[in-house]
Amino acid sequence: MSKVLIWLASGERSKLLPGILWGTNAKRRGWMDEVRVVVFGDSEQTVMQDDELFNMVQEIEGTMFCRHVAENQGTLEQLEQKGAEVVYVGEHIAKAISDGFTVITF
Repeated sequence: MSKVLIWLASGERSKLLPGILWGTNAKRRGWMDEVRVVVFGDSEQTVMQDDELFNMVQEIEGTMFCRHVAENQGTLEQLEQKGAEVVYVGEHIAKAISDGFTVITF
């Protein structure tokens, strides 16, 4: 079974877009059995403010935004209003690694 966790960390759209495109294609086209996305750090602000990127990551079921980052940046309410799943991601990342997910960071 092929499983990937795409960890979005960059605040630069040009660096995030390839990861998001690959993730959505991997899911749509069945390249991987399971695809998960974690939006973390500077990428949260970039994705939240860019409707195209936000909608693309939301297409991937189970996409998670980091609650700790959102609380520190003051964006928690905005993310929740947009329908984002905002959770403390540390344990989710550790579990994915334990479950054999390959981590790709953009």
